[in-house]
Amino acid sequence: MNPERIVLGRFTLEHRRIEVYQLAGGSTSSVRLRRIAPEPAVDLGYINRIGSPFARLHLYRAEWPTALRRVAKEKATAIWHHAARHEAEVEG
Repeated sequence: MNPERIVLGRFTLEHRRIEVYQLAGGSTSSVRLRRIAPEPAVDLGYINRIGSPFARLHLYRAEWPTALRRVAKEKATAIWHHAARHEAEVEG
């Protein structure tokens, strides 16, 4: 049985539409990236220790140039920060 994916947000990177998500019950300091367009959807990789100076983007297959990796990491981190702030507001 696959754990539930909790979608934090999406962003566009060049021709790709990328979803940022976490797994239910998993670490809140890591996010996963999945390309949802163009089809077929494919897992791209993950960022561990997100929000810390040690955060690093790990890609499964894609060989992206350094600048593209940096943009993907920045966009995913911004989505993660937004979700964390929103959750804190909801939990009060």
